[in-house]
Amino acid sequence: MKIKQIIYFILIIMGALIMGYGPRFVLKEYALAMGVVFIMFGAYKTSTSWKEPEEKSKEL
Repeated sequence: MKIKQIIYFILIIMGALIMGYGPRFVLKEYALAMGVVFIMFGAYKTSTSWKEPEEKSKEL
């Protein structure tokens, strides 16, 4: 597994933790917004890293 994929997975987990435990430290709305941002960024970067290079897909 690549290091970048591990970092993106950690971002997703961190977003979930912020959504769960964030309201104890900041307003609930801010915690939910920050958690969603982290989850969506991690999910986006993870999904774009799964894409095959174009050269391999053209040969098939």
